Amino acid sequence: MAALIALAGVLTLFLILLIRRGTKLSPGDVLSNYLNWLIGGRTQDAYHCLSSRTRADCPLAEFRAYHAAGSSLIAGLLARGISFSVEKIEITGNRADASVTVTAPDFKLILAVVFQGIGPDRIPEKNLDALAFLRRKISHYLDQYPREAIPMKTCTESYHLIRERDGWKVSLDDGNADAA
Repeated sequence: MAALIALAGVLTLFLILLIRRGTKLSPGDVLSNYLNWLIGGRTQDAYHCLSSRTRADCPLAEFRAYHAAGSSLIAGLLARGISFSVEKIEITGNRADASVTVTAPDFKLILAVVFQGIGPDRIPEKNLDALAFLRRKISHYLDQYPREAIPMKTCTESYHLIRERDGWKVSLDDGNADAA
């Protein structure tokens, strides 16, 4: 019985520390969580990282529809090559401005290569012929760009965070309205 009480006490202490940690996250931690969850398709978790003003302007259903991962297979393939690094965070009072380097497959270049010569007029009318045609075109692309050689694009993006009562939150507008 004493062991059960001790276990309950340890679990309670753990939960208290876990809950408190959520309010003590740095702006970089919050932004990293937000981006990891967004890239990983966990839109509801990412939504909870947003400022109250951003959530008021963009309901969860709208946010989820915009960032929907779609098919988990396709989403996993697209997100697999994406990485980011929070480079710099400047904190001024209740506002933080972050600079993030994001590296991802160069989707424009990839799609241009994949769809080169696949106009609707080039696809055969018969379904099985069309399937064979598309398989050849996609296989040609995959042969051209093995996993390690997929063309990548790196860019720097800015994010604004606001310190609210329950901790730092990502603001998807310019952050000025939230800072008031």
